[in-house]
Amino acid sequence: MKVVKTIGCALGFVVISLMISCDGGEPATTVTPPPPVSDSIAITVNLLDKKQEMIGFGGALTWYSNWLTTNNKVNEISDLLFTDLGIDIVRFKTWYYPDNYPTNKAVSNMSSNGDNDYAKAHWDATNQLYQLAKTRNPNLKVLLCSWGPPAVLKDNGKLQEGALKKNANGFMYDDFAEYWNDILDYTPFNPDYISIQNEPTFTTPGWTTSKWSITETSVLPGYNVAFNKVYDKIKSRSHVPVMVGPESQDITTFPPFANVLKDNPNCPVFAWHPYNVNSTTSAAAITTTLKSVGSFTTKPNMMTEFSDNLSWFNTAMFIQESLIHANTSAYIYWKLMWATPTSGEDAAMISTGSAATSPYVVTPYYHLIKHFSKNIDAGYQRVETTTATTPASDLLTSAFVSPDGKKVTLIVVNKSSTAAKTHFVVTGKTATAISVVQSKEGDYYKSVSTTTPKKSISLPGKTITTVVLSI
Repeated sequence: MKVVKTIGCALGFVVISLMISCDGGEPATTVTPPPPVSDSIAITVNLLDKKQEMIGFGGALTWYSNWLTTNNKVNEISDLLFTDLGIDIVRFKTWYYPDNYPTNKAVSNMSSNGDNDYAKAHWDATNQLYQLAKTRNPNLKVLLCSWGPPAVLKDNGKLQEGALKKNANGFMYDDFAEYWNDILDYTPFNPDYISIQNEPTFTTPGWTTSKWSITETSVLPGYNVAFNKVYDKIKSRSHVPVMVGPESQDITTFPPFANVLKDNPNCPVFAWHPYNVNSTTSAAAITTTLKSVGSFTTKPNMMTEFSDNLSWFNTAMFIQESLIHANTSAYIYWKLMWATPTSGEDAAMISTGSAATSPYVVTPYYHLIKHFSKNIDAGYQRVETTTATTPASDLLTSAFVSPDGKKVTLIVVNKSSTAAKTHFVVTGKTATAISVVQSKEGDYYKSVSTTTPKKSISLPGKTITTVVLSI
């Protein structure tokens, strides 16, 4: 028989193991070397306190996607996007706008001009990107979204602005549902998720948009009616994608739409955008608004579009807050690849130009998303963390455990300008290996040398650090 007694000191975590053997020998006392020094902050992972299951991290490839597919470094860029980055989900826009629809539903003679959203070039590029992505990551999930119905189904006869058209029988919900069935018929891949309308309350003259009401009015179609019509139309297909909604333009407009959908079994996943958040929004307001998403329902939710409003470091904090307070299961950054600029708050993860020889630039946002996407995959589950001592308020921490329970990934954002020394404790488990990568302004996703999980690591001020523990 062997008895092991462990005594934990509040600071330092000195561990004493008392081993008593049954063969009559003298008890042997083994003292492990004291791991972290007394000024080290303990970050504790509670594996039993489980939160949301992850769908994953990703980005969108929509406008300018044909710039990627025609670039002479397309395979090199694709390796970065679909292999190195480690994303689990990509968001595509449907470009299904055949000329003379619905008389003609084929895409073979689809034109590419401003009137139809330059559809053909983007349609071809999206289908090529799907193949590039799935070749590199067969498990990658796809969210396919619409920015609006075709012009023939719009009350103003164009893709920009307007709303779903009426006929003698009222709003043309059945025709809209048929349109979505056609999308799925002609799209040469099966999306895992679909969204029938991006930002249903937003319209603008220069962008494909369409306006919907929460429930039908005399002038606006009802989003929930259309949602159910589409589901009823596609539910008997051999592959039925998961329908998500409402992809609200901001968190303020999310609850009214989601309230209609929360008891709708046809909508098992919510989607939202936080464009009411920017660099002037207070931390308290961000927390409050994210909690309004996280506490709304037990259905999983996805953040499916956001960029341009925050620096790379503030975006890191916002992602952390979204995971913790909104309990979001997926975070899809808007600009996976986009046109220039190559720096500033409106930069993509990878920026490039229109020419085949245009150089591409990997921006800080790429490295930021990689901190989350590389070592947190679909099926991981967020678990609770606690951080000891007074400086804990400066450390924003989330943790995720793999489905087999053998790997824990922690993301720690040090909000302070002062460095912090930390060590990690996993309740009921022993960490056997550790790897660490860290980013700070101008120096991104660099490995931090560490030899054992028992040692403290330094978190310089204004850094994001990913810690991977084998347990």
